[in-house]
Amino acid sequence: MKIKKLAIGALSFALITGAVATHPAQAASQDLVVGSVLDIDKLDPHTATNFATVRALGLVYSGLVEVGAQNKIWGALAKSWRFNSAGTSVTLNLRSGVKFHDGSTFDAKDVKASIERILDTKTGAAARANLATITSIQANGLSVTLNMSVPNAPIIAALDGVNVAMLSSDDIEAGKVGGSNKPNGTGPFKFVSWEPGQSVKLAANGSYYGGAPKLDSVTIRVIPNEASILSAINAGTVQLGVITDPLIAKQVSSKTSRLQKVPALAYYALQFNNKVAPLNDKNVRLAITCAIDRQELIKTSLLGEGSVTGPITSPAYKSSVTARPCPKQDLAKAKEYLAASGKKDVTFKALVTSTGWATSVAMAQNLKSQLAKVGITMDLDIVDQATYVPRWLAGDFVATLANNGGRIDPDTMYTRYFTSTGNLNKVATYSSSTLDANFLLGKSSGNTTVRKGAYTAISKELEDNAVWEWLATPYEYRVTSRSVSGFTALATGSLITLRSTYLK
Repeated sequence: MKIKKLAIGALSFALITGAVATHPAQAASQDLVVGSVLDIDKLDPHTATNFATVRALGLVYSGLVEVGAQNKIWGALAKSWRFNSAGTSVTLNLRSGVKFHDGSTFDAKDVKASIERILDTKTGAAARANLATITSIQANGLSVTLNMSVPNAPIIAALDGVNVAMLSSDDIEAGKVGGSNKPNGTGPFKFVSWEPGQSVKLAANGSYYGGAPKLDSVTIRVIPNEASILSAINAGTVQLGVITDPLIAKQVSSKTSRLQKVPALAYYALQFNNKVAPLNDKNVRLAITCAIDRQELIKTSLLGEGSVTGPITSPAYKSSVTARPCPKQDLAKAKEYLAASGKKDVTFKALVTSTGWATSVAMAQNLKSQLAKVGITMDLDIVDQATYVPRWLAGDFVATLANNGGRIDPDTMYTRYFTSTGNLNKVATYSSSTLDANFLLGKSSGNTTVRKGAYTAISKELEDNAVWEWLATPYEYRVTSRSVSGFTALATGSLITLRSTYLK
C-alpha cells in the first residue's frame, strides 16, 4: 500500500502513515531565546487555551499525530492508522522505543489513559467534544483501537494538538498532571522551570523519537511589548520573536533579521452572548453584521495584513465571505434591522484583552466607531490576558473580541462550540438541532463533497443568525535573527519546528 500524508481535503477511512523528520546532532552549544508578550498560565496540556501555553507545552508533549507545513497531517506517536470498513473504529500503530522524559516507556496504556482523561468531564479538557464519539478503547502493547458511536473521518485530525497530548498513565493515576507538577512528555524538549511573568526554560530531549534536537535549550522569555522583542532580536539577546502586530512586522530589517509570515488558521470574531439583552435579539445582531466594514478593519487595525473571513477557516472547507446577510457594510440595512428590533437605544459592553494580541484594542476601537454610525454603543471592557482568559472560558461577557485558534478540519474547529453537548457551548451560547444534525453529517461522512455541503449549511446558519461576527484572519509572524536556521513558521502557530532549528 502506498504510504502518504493526509491532505486536509481528502479525509477518508483509509490507512495513513507518517514520520517526523530526523536530524543530526549539533556539536556546538545551542541555546535559543524566544521572545513572547504572553506568559504561559498553566502546566496541564489538556486544559490549555492560552496561545503561549499551547506553544510552550507543544514542545514538551507529543500527540498521536501532528499538523505540519502545508497543513498536512503526519504521524507522530502513531506511525500509522487504519479505519474499519464502516469508519466506526480506527486502529493506531504506535512507535516503539518512545520514552517519556522521566525514562518510562510509552505504549498503548498511556494512550488509553490520556484519552479517557480528556473524556472525563471532571478534567475540563478543551478537546473533549472532539473525541466524544469514542465509546471504548482497546489497548494492547503498541496498538490502540478507538471504537466510535458513528463513522468519524475527522477523528484523526482531532488527535492533533497539545489539547490531545499523550500523558504518562502513571502520572494520571497518581494525579501528577497540571498544578505544580513538572510536565512529563515525550516531546523534543524537556520542561526545566517556569518563573511566572519571567520565563519558561526547556532542555533538549536527547532521546526524542524524531532525533535529538540540534538546540541544547530553549528559553521562552516574557517581554512586555513586541517592539521590545524586535529590539532584543536586533541586539542579539533574543533569537526568535512571536509577533502579532503587523506594524512591528513591517519594521523587521533584513540586515539583522528574517521575517516569516503565513496565513493563520486563527480568526478574529466579535463573539456574542446570544442569551442576554440586547444581543439575545437576532435583529440587533444582524444590525451589527450590516454595520461592520470588515475591509476597513483589516486596513486600519491589521495594516492590510489579513483577509475577510467567514466562520470556517479550514482551507478545504473555507466559508464564503459573500454568503452572509450583508457581505459589505450596509448602513441602511443595519438601521432597518435595528428598527425591526423595536429598540431605539442599544448599548452593550465588549470584553477586550490589552495584552493578548497587539491589534485587539485598535480593532475594538474601530468596531466601536463603526457601530456608532447606526446608533449602537459598544463600550469597551479592556483587561489583561490573565483576566481575559478565565472570563472568556466562563462565558462571562455580553460580547467579546476574540482571536480564536482555527483547525484544519471544521469538526475539530467548532464541534466544541456549536453543538448542544459541546464543552465550550457556554462560550458560544448558541446551538440547534439543525447544527447538531449537520455536524453529525460532516463527521460521519468520508465523502469530501458531502462534508463540504454540511459545513456550508453550518456556516450559513451561524451567519444568518449573526451568532458571532467573523471578521478577519491575520498572519502568523515569526521573526528570527540571521543566526537562526531550520525554523519554519506554521499556520497553526506551533513552534514544533524548533526541533530542527539550530544557531549558526
